[in-house]
Amino acid sequence: MVMLWSFLTAVACLVTLTIGPAGIAAATSPEIDGKALLDKTCARCHSIAATGDSPLKGAPPLREVYLGKPIEMLEQGLEEGLGSRHPDMPQVQFSAEQAAAILDYLGGLVGRPPSTRPPASIPSTPDAVEPP
Repeated sequence: MVMLWSFLTAVACLVTLTIGPAGIAAATSPEIDGKALLDKTCARCHSIAATGDSPLKGAPPLREVYLGKPIEMLEQGLEEGLGSRHPDMPQVQFSAEQAAAILDYLGGLVGRPPSTRPPASIPSTPDAVEPP
């Protein structure tokens, strides 16, 4: 029994030395699933699929929201809490990792990953901004 325990301890040490602590953490922590997050928090009202209407009339499909807003705005909105003028929409807030997983899912859905989306355009000079 002592020999078996020693053997298992040695194997555990070798595994730790081979893949390192980061590898162990990656192997033991599940990948964040953007689709599952959307399914749990948003799909009751919004379409989270590549095609089709949203279940709630007037709620835009999230693929359209993804394509219609600058990626920075989407990241910030997901992390700071999404809200709406619609009184029944709850405010939902995600971690940075969850937001990235959601945007990766939506980007894959429409064939435009977040990394390929251009940043929001900011006027380069004060003259470029129209007065209110």
